[in-house]
Amino acid sequence: MKNRLFTPLSRAVPLFAALLLLTVAGSASFTAAAAQDTAIATRVQFLHAGTDLDQVEVHLNGEGVLDKFAYGDVSDWVTLDPGTVQLTITRDRAGFNYVIFDGVYPVPAGNDYYVVITGDLVMAGAFDTSAAVADASRVQVTHASVDTPAVNIVATGEAVELATDIGFGRTSDSAPLPAGTFDLEVTLADTGEALVTVPDVTIESGKSYEFVLVGTPGDEDHPLDVVVLETELKA
Repeated sequence: MKNRLFTPLSRAVPLFAALLLLTVAGSASFTAAAAQDTAIATRVQFLHAGTDLDQVEVHLNGEGVLDKFAYGDVSDWVTLDPGTVQLTITRDRAGFNYVIFDGVYPVPAGNDYYVVITGDLVMAGAFDTSAAVADASRVQVTHASVDTPAVNIVATGEAVELATDIGFGRTSDSAPLPAGTFDLEVTLADTGEALVTVPDVTIESGKSYEFVLVGTPGDEDHPLDVVVLETELKA
């Protein structure tokens, strides 16, 4: 199980701390094996999964890329310049939009990245776009539900275990999944209690998927759910 770089959102990160994090963590976030070729497309997609956050603004290297970004929103792909990227998140409100997160990330070229914003952490990682066997996809699971204990997630039909005992702030290893339509069953890892079933999730061959567990069990406004992010596999 991969532990992606995750950074507390409860306070802004001073620049020197972010640079220290960059030095220590190395390629833990916004990473994958790729040559530093600026001609290769490099992109990022954002998901707002912060149940206790209002709308936010997202800035990359000081440039605003998302405005009035609310819970459940998934952004379009945003093009990145490889190298070092400063990610800043501010409250979106009338008057002063104060900073709630500020961090620096290394960005190797040629990858598709995702960033999940929660009330406690900012989680960033790269889609696994390595080639899969014929008629298959690649799937990873990210646990972004602050109030949900560790879970197991299974794709029914094929009974493929996509994540086992995965806790908040963690991302599973990549698993192959054949093309088809599946129900996703989410259960508590310690008791097996069923939490939610997400029906009719369509998987296409040649794609990489990030299944992100969001929401809160029993919350009518922010019910537990799985948000599906996707991109193409590389040949």
